[in-house]
Amino acid sequence: MRFESSAVRNFRNLGAARIPWEPGLNLILGPNGAGKTNLLESLNLLSGWGPFTGRAGSAVAWDSKDGRALLAARAVGEREIEISALLSSRMTLKADGVRVSGSELRVLLPTLSFLPTDIGLIDGSPSVRRLFLDRLCALCIPPYARRLSEYRQLVRHRVALLRQGRSPRGTTLPFARLGGWILESRRRVLALMADRSDGEGGLLPFPVDLRVEPEVSGNGNDYLLAALEASEERERHARRPLVGPHRDDLSIVCMGRAACGALSRGQKRRLVLSLILMAGRFVERHLRVKPILLFDDLGAELDAAGRAAAGTALLATGWQVFVTGTEHPFPELAGGARVHHLTSKDTG
Repeated sequence: MRFESSAVRNFRNLGAARIPWEPGLNLILGPNGAGKTNLLESLNLLSGWGPFTGRAGSAVAWDSKDGRALLAARAVGEREIEISALLSSRMTLKADGVRVSGSELRVLLPTLSFLPTDIGLIDGSPSVRRLFLDRLCALCIPPYARRLSEYRQLVRHRVALLRQGRSPRGTTLPFARLGGWILESRRRVLALMADRSDGEGGLLPFPVDLRVEPEVSGNGNDYLLAALEASEERERHARRPLVGPHRDDLSIVCMGRAACGALSRGQKRRLVLSLILMAGRFVERHLRVKPILLFDDLGAELDAAGRAAAGTALLATGWQVFVTGTEHPFPELAGGARVHHLTSKDTG
């Protein structure tokens, strides 16, 4: 799939505009404050995801007369879709005039977006890596986002009971059922994603081993029931659940060592891009739809060789890719990318 065009009105600092997009590599260039990230965020919203930061209402321009922002797009490829997003205190999505959920839209228009902070996939806390897994699972397993939300509510309820000194045993079976399903989904998706990795266009000169920790053998429901029983006393003292999907981590190992300690910052950036491409290829195989990639300031912290390898790898995917930056990140590919320049005149 790809965006043929998109339009914005009253969205953050962007002026009202309609923008045609090209297949392949689209570069959104301009000075700081020109609205590059905001434009990228509008495409992320039109793909069924939420804002990069804050709630939907925070993305409405401060001078919007009706307190609303409107986004629209036409997507073509494996199918043709007219998409709209109305933002006020919440977001309303429509595809071909019919109201849809974010999960339904993500399956139609699979999009993966990555910000500069996503180097935290390597150096950051387990929550950053869980988010990567959750976004991938939400794209490929439609019920995943809803069940994850239900599980998080259950965790909060269990925490409340523990803090009140009450027994949480009434939540144990649903906790194990929902949590076990999420555990198995994450591990199955990651195994399939990593199974056919080919080095992603020479970005990495070394193999990478990926696995979800802790390792779970057998049925996820049974594993959690046993783990909850074993940690019951410690959980009571800690006053929070000590096992479950909310404690998962993604282990990334290179050359027998954890990637966070084995790689330079530039190598970590290449590894993040390689993981994104691995995820995109899995999405394409699983959904049989070409994904769309959104990168904010991808060229930051990559040396010249790293930028050249990144540009070559992105062009080779055959997918529509959006990359923002203050200057052209891939000058050696000047003929292979469509450049869209933003200036302060384009913002409200």
